[in-house]
Amino acid sequence: MQTINLYSLLDKKFIGADDLRKQLTDILSKLPKEKEMVITQNGKPKGVLVDIETYIRIKELKDDLADYDPKFVKKLNKALADVKKHGGIPAEKIWEELDI
Repeated sequence: MQTINLYSLLDKKFIGADDLRKQLTDILSKLPKEKEMVITQNGKPKGVLVDIETYIRIKELKDDLADYDPKFVKKLNKALADVKKHGGIPAEKIWEELDI
């Protein structure tokens, strides 16, 4: 099982904060194809820019899970702490397994 960490981001498209600021229109036009871009500041990953379809899928999945289990937020926070400590599974693998 592959875990998510900074090294798993290496196959993603990286864009510096300065370039993002200067080339925003061009970057936004490429985003639907790229799906996600890692934003760096001083050469370090600081965030991820995702296309709107990916964002909506994530939001819908979160809402569906919250509706299914009212204790979702507590479980999610526990899971996030576990991922930070031990690693996790890339989102692409989850989407594949869920067929979304």
